[in-house]
Amino acid sequence: MTTTVSVVIPVHNGMPFLPETLASVLGQTRPPDEVVVVENGSSDGTLEWLREHDDPRVRIIVQPSLVSPAQNWTAAVTAATGDLVKLVCADDLLEPVTLEEQAAAMLEHPDAVLVAAWRRIIDHDGHVIAARRGLGSLRGEVPGEEAIRSCALRGVNAFGESATVLFRKDALQAAMPWDDSLPYVIDLDLYSRVAASRKVVMLPRVHASFRVSAGSWTRGLSTRQRDDFNGWVDRVVARGLIRLSGPELVRARVMAALQATARRAAYEYTLLQSRLR
Repeated sequence: MTTTVSVVIPVHNGMPFLPETLASVLGQTRPPDEVVVVENGSSDGTLEWLREHDDPRVRIIVQPSLVSPAQNWTAAVTAATGDLVKLVCADDLLEPVTLEEQAAAMLEHPDAVLVAAWRRIIDHDGHVIAARRGLGSLRGEVPGEEAIRSCALRGVNAFGESATVLFRKDALQAAMPWDDSLPYVIDLDLYSRVAASRKVVMLPRVHASFRVSAGSWTRGLSTRQRDDFNGWVDRVVARGLIRLSGPELVRARVMAALQATARRAAYEYTLLQSRLR
């Protein structure tokens, strides 16, 4: 049986990055079986560009009115028909071999519900800030609980942003909807629901570039990183997805604070370097 792959791109004001993002999706060595773009009330010419550059490989869905990011991401995933699904934000990029290698990993690990990989961090202009991030010490097929615990105890999202992750559609849709009540950890919150009591695969390869820019949604959330991460730790413990001892909870909070400070410093340094160019 042939395994099909969907790539979904929820977008709100995606210019000027959407054309490059879409090109990286369509230029895969293993082309996606479908690409779905869900346009959400853009005012920067995104919809006009999509209509002007109509591509038979791309299905465009237009939200009738502006919805929240979580609602738009949920709509994008719901529209997917493939056996495997990847959500790519409109300013991120895929490596040419991403779908080929991640789909192959899914076939090699039939019990796994998602595949994650390293990501590269780039700035507004595409300059590399960090050549490789993610996974921690996790490699190959691991229990989902182990991956979730690793995130909690290190104060980071070891899975990476959505462009680095490929899901089995049935497992992803069973965990829907996306929830932005803790917006900084919107990805990690869903990953933990998908991965709980399942297997995940961690591939030590760079499969996506995550863009940090002055106007990005993530940069705007950086000041609340610690509180949202702590809220996520409390949530996964309360739901019984992982168990943490008292000392481990203290460690999780200390690491969340340290990581938040480091990330804010990195954002400000990136912004300064961009201004100096």
